[in-house]
Amino acid sequence: MKVLIAIIVLALPAAAWNATGHRIISAIAYDRLTPAAWAKVDDLIRAHPDYSTLFTADALTDSAARARAAFLYASTWPDVIRGDTRFYDETRPDFVQTPLLPGFASMSRHVTWHYYDIPFAPDGAKPTLQSPPHALSELRRMLVHISSEPMADAAYDLPWLEHILGDVHQPLHATTRFLKAQPKGDAGGNFVFVASNAGQSITLHAYWDNLAGTDPSDDAVSKFAASVTAEYPASSDFSLNPNRWLKESFKLDRSDVYSFGLGTGTKDQPLHLSAEYDARAKVIARQRIALAGYRLAAVLNEHFR
Repeated sequence: MKVLIAIIVLALPAAAWNATGHRIISAIAYDRLTPAAWAKVDDLIRAHPDYSTLFTADALTDSAARARAAFLYASTWPDVIRGDTRFYDETRPDFVQTPLLPGFASMSRHVTWHYYDIPFAPDGAKPTLQSPPHALSELRRMLVHISSEPMADAAYDLPWLEHILGDVHQPLHATTRFLKAQPKGDAGGNFVFVASNAGQSITLHAYWDNLAGTDPSDDAVSKFAASVTAEYPASSDFSLNPNRWLKESFKLDRSDVYSFGLGTGTKDQPLHLSAEYDARAKVIARQRIALAGYRLAAVLNEHFR
């Protein structure tokens, strides 16, 4: 497992929940799958073209442990490919399309699939709307087609479903704040600088990404998953509608994430968040991670009966 963790850490740029957060969400979900969903999910993960080279880099001998490890790794794959030269960034004006390799539906990095920017303009700035494809359009597509599309397409989509479902439970993947001082928006907090607990200048987005910690090891992930699910047990009444997931995150953006005011900070002079803000943010992160894990399990159990 040490080799696998190293690959994740070295390949992963700053994005959504970090590798630790995504792995916790997927661990919560995987351990709550029905036998039918387990079997189907494991088959799809094994059918992914990167299964043998990335998903199971440690070649675990125990088949059950290997299947679970591959599912957890798959949740980070959409971030890993941001640094993979086989794939291209379609958002760059000078992008060069790379060759389509066997088993892949696309070689695009699908950068815009990770978020859905609901505009937030607290000082009356004029916002702009995000065009598809985005997190909402792709969640809607996958939730309709993943159980009926050809196996190769479903195998490609499953890591994306794991990842995007987790992403939209991180509040800053549901908004961009527009200010008169920042009329083009803050890119989900990526253009707001705050001081970390260690005193370093980081983006507000990165601050929220890292609230689950930065240790993606099996032991750390399992301990966090056990702790957070004990603290926030699954409810029998929660929505599987991605519109609601995003609205929940956006509500938190308005009430908590941007509660420090209209400041943006700079890399050299970051905003200093209060101890109360930090404590509340950690509670929100734990709640959202637990809920994302439960919802991912419910979605997979529903579609793979």
